[in-house]
Amino acid sequence: MFAKFGPIVMGIPLLLLGVMWIFAPEMAAENLSSELLAGAALTTQIGDSAAFFLGSGFLLIAGGLRANATLILTGGCLVGAVAPARLIAATVHGGDMTVEPIVVEIITFIVAYVAARQLNCVK
Repeated sequence: MFAKFGPIVMGIPLLLLGVMWIFAPEMAAENLSSELLAGAALTTQIGDSAAFFLGSGFLLIAGGLRANATLILTGGCLVGAVAPARLIAATVHGGDMTVEPIVVEIITFIVAYVAARQLNCVK
């Protein structure tokens, strides 16, 4: 049961945030405590962010619906990889330490890992 619904529950907000990046980028940026950039940087910000959130959300949801550990783990790893990148941004490059998003990213990874393990694909 968890292997199906855990990834879906974690994937829905990601998918919705991806849709927001396309149709309401101001709201999406605000939800991430960010600001919209300008010019080519704006195009990159919206394109990359939409792709990341749509992709990771879709992988988690599709993996849950299909009981496919590979899809679940791929989506979870995408999100989980953001946490160390945030830590590097804060400690090496002078960014703010954003603890809440890091916790959510780690929880998303753990949910994906546990779900994949329940599906007997991760030892």
